[in-house]
Formats: sequence, structure tokens, C-alpha cells
Amino acid sequence: MNNELIHIVNNQFEITANDNDWMDLLATKINWLIVHQFNKLIAILYRADISETKLQQLLSQHPHEDAGKIIAALYVERQRQKQQSRQQYRRDVNDIDENERW
Repeated sequence: MNNELIHIVNNQFEITANDNDWMDLLATKINWLIVHQFNKLIAILYRADISETKLQQLLSQHPHEDAGKIIAALYVERQRQKQQSRQQYRRDVNDIDENERW
């Protein structure tokens, strides 16, 4: 796990974890949110642009697995995708024509 990704998730879910116990702590926090602050969890997933259809599919395909772990894995994967997209489309300032800079 890269540090930027861990930092993003730690901030969003208000946890403090390192690489060793990170996913377990995230799954535990998500399970807590399911029980105690479901609307907050929904808002976090919405802001992260998690596919509701994909989430429902995964949860129904794995009914006996820990929902927190499923949601955590999906959330982390989406954050990775967003991170990769940002890196792919990031333009170096030196590559921009002087007349096009702000």
C-alpha cells in the first residue's frame, strides 16, 4: 500500500493505522459505521464514487463474508483507480506552452 492511499483512507474514515493492520482496522470501522452511522458510510461511498450496483452484487454474491471487508476492498480499489487516473492525466507544468499557462 502506498502512503498517499493510506493517508486518504485514514482521513476519510477517521482511523490511524499503518500498513500492517490497515485493512483490518478499515473493515472494523466500516462495520461500526454500518451499525451506528449508516448515513455517514453512504456519504463516504458516494463521495468516493463507489458503484452501488457493484457493491450490491458483491454483497449478494458473498452473503457469508464480512461486509466490512468487502466494502473496504472495494473502497480501496476505487481510491487506487482515482489515484492512477490522476497520475495518468497529470500534466507537467514544463510541458505546457508558455502562452497557455495561467
